[in-house]
Amino acid sequence: MIIVGGATATGKSAFAEKLAGEAGGELISADSMQIYSGMDIGTAKDTAPKLPLHMTDVVSPKTPFTVVDYKNAALKCLSDIKMRGKEAVIVGGTGFYIDVFLYELSYGGNGKRDEVLYSALKEELARFGARHMHERLTAVDPLSAEKIHFNNTVRVLRALYIFESSGKRASEQSAVFKPVEPFKFFVLHSERNKLRQKIASRVDRMLEAGLQREVEALLSDGVTFDMQSMQGIGYKEWRGFFEGKISLDEVRETIIKNTCAYAKRQETWFNNRYKFAVGIDADKADECICSCMELTYIGN
Repeated sequence: MIIVGGATATGKSAFAEKLAGEAGGELISADSMQIYSGMDIGTAKDTAPKLPLHMTDVVSPKTPFTVVDYKNAALKCLSDIKMRGKEAVIVGGTGFYIDVFLYELSYGGNGKRDEVLYSALKEELARFGARHMHERLTAVDPLSAEKIHFNNTVRVLRALYIFESSGKRASEQSAVFKPVEPFKFFVLHSERNKLRQKIASRVDRMLEAGLQREVEALLSDGVTFDMQSMQGIGYKEWRGFFEGKISLDEVRETIIKNTCAYAKRQETWFNNRYKFAVGIDADKADECICSCMELTYIGN
């Protein structure tokens, strides 16, 4: 298999599609937002791919979806592609999803989220605030609490949920390097200022393409800002707008700011987690296609 990762707006999808074309392969998305149907513009989803694209439009935005759910479905896609004699090209910026193909992971629990427990944690957060939940995490899993900022409530709740549902600390979850197939791994990089310009331009294109109407359609269909799907960048920033608290310009600026911060976190993850990956200059990616195809697979 071939894996293409990197920060948002680096051109991963286009590069992966060209590699898949050269290899006679099919694409598997490793993006935690593109799995939702009806969320196309804000996720920069390719709705008319030239090659088969798997693991997009998998579930309704109203449906909770875990990394274990992704693992079960994505590995079935990989097996099917392999059985048909095709090359699988995995592309995305969600590190936990890429880990599915490279690491044998222990998540705790059976993969099905206990909605009663998770709702209770969310209600506790709403009642007592982020610092209270972070203090709770510090008491049961100090290593995780040290790594997670108290304002990152999604990760705080996830770590608390893992402990309360499995009795195991998130910081003790195991990760054994065990690729499911021999692989090549490419990570696209872009200079920070250039990437910010690309992000700003992409957000403007999303707004011109009707991102506001997309969010309105989701809300009309019963999707709420409290749901997991609406915690993604490009969607959560609209809450204040629809509550009459902020302007459209403020939505735009917040999406750009949050996307840039997320891109920085992605770069850190890819640089630290996948040191064996081959770095590719995003501006020169097309020139590297042939040399990338000639590289030996790791694990052969």
